[in-house]
Amino acid sequence: MTKRSRTWAMGICVCCLASISTFGALAPRYDMDLVVDYDSGAFAGQMTVTYTNPTSEELSAVFFRVFANDPTLYGDAVVNVSETFVQSSSCTPSWYVGNTVLEVPLTVPLSPAETVEIRLSFEGQASIWSLGTSASRTGYGILTKSPSSLTLTAFYPVLGVYGDEGWSLDPSTGFGDTLTSDAADYVVRVSARTGLRPVASGTLQTTEETEGGAIYTFTVDAARDFSLVLLDDTYGLTTDRINDRTVNTWFVSDHLPAQRSANQMAVDALLLYEELVGPCLYEEIDLVEVPLQTAAGVEFSGLILVASDYGDRPDDLFFSIIISHEMAHQWFYAAVGNDVSEHPWLDESFATYLSYVFLDACVGSAAAEGAWDDARTTYANAERLRGDLSVTSPRYAFPSSSLYSAYVYSGGALLLDRIRRQLGDDVFYLAVQSYYGDLARQIATPWDLFQAFEEVCACSIDDVLAEFRIAR
Repeated sequence: MTKRSRTWAMGICVCCLASISTFGALAPRYDMDLVVDYDSGAFAGQMTVTYTNPTSEELSAVFFRVFANDPTLYGDAVVNVSETFVQSSSCTPSWYVGNTVLEVPLTVPLSPAETVEIRLSFEGQASIWSLGTSASRTGYGILTKSPSSLTLTAFYPVLGVYGDEGWSLDPSTGFGDTLTSDAADYVVRVSARTGLRPVASGTLQTTEETEGGAIYTFTVDAARDFSLVLLDDTYGLTTDRINDRTVNTWFVSDHLPAQRSANQMAVDALLLYEELVGPCLYEEIDLVEVPLQTAAGVEFSGLILVASDYGDRPDDLFFSIIISHEMAHQWFYAAVGNDVSEHPWLDESFATYLSYVFLDACVGSAAAEGAWDDARTTYANAERLRGDLSVTSPRYAFPSSSLYSAYVYSGGALLLDRIRRQLGDDVFYLAVQSYYGDLARQIATPWDLFQAFEEVCACSIDDVLAEFRIAR
């Protein structure tokens, strides 16, 4: 995510995780039916989750994260679970951590590599956007009904992640991201009234007309999440087909210059990042303008939210950073996952670094150098203020979002740039490509990244890590 100021902050979340592939036989699958009342912002769903135990331990329960019940990030939105079935038997789940953690007990323990089906019925209510008066002012606006759109992210119970220390159940710190999950396959059927345009993670496969509405079926593989925005007829679409990828940009009609600019920048970023890092995992990427607060952009799998405030300012340099930063998250977050509770810098450093590379390649060297100067100043100020922290500090170690941003975004980008300057461009990007190719669809750790650099360069980067006070 890009923050609304000229510092950057966002992420995901887990707990000390091994790099476990979630694909093949172990890939979770969500099969969901969702009914949406657009006008009120209410929704109800049923989903069957197919989960294969990826661990070497028997599991007596499966945990889900209900992130939407965190008011610091989602405002006054709420999600409730009304029915829970394991296989065909009803069970009673337990709630923890402010109703953001749902424990589903298993009558019969789940052995390693064994599969279980869990069926959940849920209903929820999005925050209502009313500028300056809504209680949702405490949230980002990412599960929100506005006059012209309904944004639904983290609107359903998301399978928790199991790592070296067990289930990752970390609470929010009130800033950054909390949404994290293993990559999974989704089939989602969305029922909504006529006159709306659904934009979602994945690809729209079919549209079935019903009385007064329609059922839209979306599919997406290897996704960290399924996210959806329903738009009214004030929105327009710009689309491009590049390298077998489709880029769609949705802005309100009054923001046509911003829409065209965002679409071109997204295409340019796609071409640049595929050259430097590797093929994008998703066939389709949608960028959607929606009202946001304290965030300028937020990333999801194949879906990017852009704050409406910038629709009036497409020539603002920060608009270029928003688009290029969130596009980079399709490689680092959506494809290569990481632990935002323990290692929030891992995806944000790449998103920030690549956005500066984008500025240099597509906007101008002066713009890029200005961004780097801002990053150096921001990071240096943070070091003077709290030298006990480092780029690799866990999210919960930061006392404020400004220090989090300074270390995780600015410091993380500077760390990568320092490694690049030591190794040289060719070796640096070859290592990044190796890291991306090996860890896509998985959850990576910092040691995976450091190992990729050292294996490709056949050298040690310990001196660089020491400069940034990073211990191995």
